[in-house]
Amino acid sequence: MTNTPTTPTAASHALPAPGVLARTYALALVVYTPLLALLLVPRLMRSRAGSEAMLAVGSVLLLTLVVGAVVIAPEVSAKAAPRGDLWSFGRARARVRTLIRTRRRTYFLCLGEFVVLYLAAQGAGGILAWMMPYVWENPAHETDPTQSLWILDYPNYAAQAITIYLVTCSALTWYATRLRALSLSLSE
Repeated sequence: MTNTPTTPTAASHALPAPGVLARTYALALVVYTPLLALLLVPRLMRSRAGSEAMLAVGSVLLLTLVVGAVVIAPEVSAKAAPRGDLWSFGRARARVRTLIRTRRRTYFLCLGEFVVLYLAAQGAGGILAWMMPYVWENPAHETDPTQSLWILDYPNYAAQAITIYLVTCSALTWYATRLRALSLSLSE
């Protein structure tokens, strides 16, 4: 039996370093605060606290902020963990476009990882809402129709929003640092 050296695959090179993850996550928590601000407004994020029209506005804003965050995620990573000309602020998105052109399947795998982690953020928020309900029917509404139909427990709602935000920032951080690692592996 002969020992044949195994060549590391591109995927093994493309795992983010823990220090890069930590620095990028810390910056992501600051950069993506508009997302947190939106999540903390129940009138825009829950139809029971506002209206269907306000929920539609909130949903469009949420989609816009998440898509914007995905677009700027490489720049956030480049600001937090630059690597010379290979991964620098202002040039990271161009490196990602190169990655898309040269390794489209790998890029979409990375984007898929983000989507799965983003859905996990929604799931984490759902689990927290199940454990700590943030809304329930108002018994006073039956006797006085001018009373709100729902009672909102804002501390529970805020806990859910913050959980979603923290996990969403984790998803964006993973996505950005994976792109960084993949982009750097192209140069090796």
